[in-house]
Amino acid sequence: MADFYKILGLSHGASSAEIRSAYRRLARKYHPDISSSPDANAQFAKINEAYHILIDSARRAAYDRGDYDQSPRTFYARAAEVVAIQREFDRMVDEMLAHERRESAARFEAVLVVVPLFLSAFFVIATETRIEKLNSRMGQAAIIALALYGSFYLVKNISKVLARYTYHVPDHLTSVFREETPPDKPISRRAGLVFLVCGYVVSIGLGYIVSKLLPASDQATFLPGGVLSALLYPPIAVLLVGGIRRIALFFERF
Repeated sequence: MADFYKILGLSHGASSAEIRSAYRRLARKYHPDISSSPDANAQFAKINEAYHILIDSARRAAYDRGDYDQSPRTFYARAAEVVAIQREFDRMVDEMLAHERRESAARFEAVLVVVPLFLSAFFVIATETRIEKLNSRMGQAAIIALALYGSFYLVKNISKVLARYTYHVPDHLTSVFREETPPDKPISRRAGLVFLVCGYVVSIGLGYIVSKLLPASDQATFLPGGVLSALLYPPIAVLLVGGIRRIALFFERF
């Protein structure tokens, strides 16, 4: 009798979740439509048989007792099993594709927050854009209002990015937690915050260097209007990019 646990690389006490995970991993490796191995068909057939026996509690109990019947089945039983196997594999592929689409969308949303933040900070300092240069009080008030709303929008979206791509390490469990780093979250929350702050500061620094190389440079770049502008305009840029993204998504529905 074939050792189905060995075929799936599992122990006899494996849970249903572990059985499904092993099946998905091996199916991606040995499915005839994917694998170039000459024995892919035979391997895939063994994997499927092992999975459908172990995932069913009644069949698994019979197999563990040694009562599993491996005698040839009828043509109709085999055909029904092939259809069930194909449906299971199709469902698994659909889940993987949906997961990849969600991951791509999440990465794109993160880029639309971080990149405009850094580039706008650089541009504001490099071009010496100043809110005090606006002659209209109404214009200045509008910029400040947009900046406040943009700051709220920026903080909300940065929080989403940090929650998606960083993990929180409790201080009293640091040594233990590092051994169990979540596989889908590459860096710690602290490292993510340091990256954002350093990127923002570096953008401002590079903008200052560029501004000094341009003609008609204002020597008082950072005092006081430079710092204020570097705080006001980047959130507005992120807000505008996000608004354009929402409009594009709205029209994609039609």
